[in-house]
Amino acid sequence: METILVTELEFAKAAEVFRDAQGVRCEPAAADETGLARAVAAHGARAVIVGVAPYRGPLYEALGRNGPALLARFGVGHDNIDKTLARQHGIVVTNTPGALDSSVAEHTLWLMGCLARKVVRAETRLRGGEFVGEAGLELCGKTLGILGFGAIGRRVAGIAHFGFGMKVAACDQISPDKVAEAIATHGVEDYTTDAESLLRQSDFLSVHLPVVPSTLRFVNAARLAWLKPGALLINTARGAVLDEEALYDALASGRLAGAALDVFVREPYVPADPGKDLRTLENVVLTPHIGSNTREANQRMAVASLQNVRDFLAGRPERLTRVDQLVPGSSSCP
Repeated sequence: METILVTELEFAKAAEVFRDAQGVRCEPAAADETGLARAVAAHGARAVIVGVAPYRGPLYEALGRNGPALLARFGVGHDNIDKTLARQHGIVVTNTPGALDSSVAEHTLWLMGCLARKVVRAETRLRGGEFVGEAGLELCGKTLGILGFGAIGRRVAGIAHFGFGMKVAACDQISPDKVAEAIATHGVEDYTTDAESLLRQSDFLSVHLPVVPSTLRFVNAARLAWLKPGALLINTARGAVLDEEALYDALASGRLAGAALDVFVREPYVPADPGKDLRTLENVVLTPHIGSNTREANQRMAVASLQNVRDFLAGRPERLTRVDQLVPGSSSCP
């Protein structure tokens, strides 16, 4: 029976699915690249299911020695995987699109609510003995800007508009005629391919961009300056699309009222500039990349990852959700 390696954190998230996998034997393995490469060599593994840890060299060499191989992402984002190295070593890379959309979208709304009602600040003060609150904001009637109108951005738009009565605007590089049905279905009142137009009207900005060369630090000082004074920002996409130092400056100056982040340039979070540590600001809500970490999403990601593994081993490449064959759906605005 073929041994499939699963990085330890991902194995623990859906242990029952992996233990009961039919036709393959799933074994937990260290997530660090050196340890994972050693495990690949020891087991002669041709397929590995991985999380968000970065892989930059030894893992590809180890997998490449075992012939055609598979790196299956337990999740959607794949910026931690070097696709060029994977191709050079004959390794196919897959992910699990759709499996985590609901969980990340819901977490986006919870973060938005925490900002609007200043929940973290109120809870901290209550625990400290103060029974006092601050006036918050209603979501109803506010404009939510969705930066990146892919599957998750669309789900956020629908919940915000139909659930909270928000006016929703969206921005993506996809032409409006190609997403006309999605625009109407998800309650978007204004769709644009111009980021400046979106940011200037947003009371809340929710970022849903993938990491590609054109989106690195896309939300930078210049673009943050386009936001309304007092706007609130939420990022549940990837840390690398946001300039954290510029965000700190905008928050510390009071120009932005608050920000909620689930993703960071470096994880675990380490500020690029020790003098601009987002953890020191009261108007910031931080969660440790848990947007997709629900029982339901973990089950779906495990099942989808294993399906990619089975299809790969069975020689059914047409069934794989390969990252180099995905239809664009969440991207940057020019």
